[in-house]
Amino acid sequence: MNVELICPFCHFSKNVPREKIPAHAKWATCPKCGQRFKVFIKERAIDANKKGTGMAPESQGAELEPEKEVRRTGAPWENRNELGFWQGIFKTLKAVLFSPEKLFKQLTCKDGIKEPLAFALLVGSIGRMFGFFWQFLLLSGTLLSTGKFFFGQSSAGFIFLIVMVFIPVFVIISLFIYSGIFHVLLRIVGAGKNGFEATFRVLSYAQAAQVWVLIPFVGTWIGGIWQLVVQIIGLREIHETSYLRVIIAFLIPVAFIFLVVMAVVFLLLIFMNRQLIG
Repeated sequence: MNVELICPFCHFSKNVPREKIPAHAKWATCPKCGQRFKVFIKERAIDANKKGTGMAPESQGAELEPEKEVRRTGAPWENRNELGFWQGIFKTLKAVLFSPEKLFKQLTCKDGIKEPLAFALLVGSIGRMFGFFWQFLLLSGTLLSTGKFFFGQSSAGFIFLIVMVFIPVFVIISLFIYSGIFHVLLRIVGAGKNGFEATFRVLSYAQAAQVWVLIPFVGTWIGGIWQLVVQIIGLREIHETSYLRVIIAFLIPVAFIFLVVMAVVFLLLIFMNRQLIG
């Protein structure tokens, strides 16, 4: 009995003897494109032709029993030594933007933070630089007058240069702070079982959504919304939890800010009421 394996990336197919496939197998590596993919194997009784019984109907196929522990690998960016620098970036961007569930379902959370941090620094910085550039064009008059007020003879171009230099530093600092805070929130809701590194890797690769910022003016909004969507999908997959828990973790800061604002408004109303009575 042979089993047909089909790669969903390049559609390469191969017939493998059923007895050579472990009973718990769930993942396969394509010998043509090198991508790992989840296998849903339908058995075909190819050998049955020799017995005169013909091909088994597809409806009689059987899926392999899922293994308990998912084997995870790195993103294409982490395999750029084999794929090439530009292919590593392109395939990672493509996976994050168009198939985040598939990427983060098989993304490892035990290979360190160096590679995802480098990706976030590169893509996140470029995206934010373009975002600031579009805003700079819109507000160039205001920035010019503000720059002259604070820096005397310094031009708006000098201010622009300072901001561009500071952006990579901001990306690194904000990523660590955001990852730390959000991982704590995940632990509060009972998620985050795969550790801080898993959370950090998802939030780092989610920076790929910053490429939408290349679109003038509206790209910042598109990138921000899609980055949030990617983060929810990625955290759900890498921590093997539910969407509900991840969304609740996102909503905790919103609820906290809302309560603080309501408390401030309530205190202001009491203060104003006492002033009117007095």
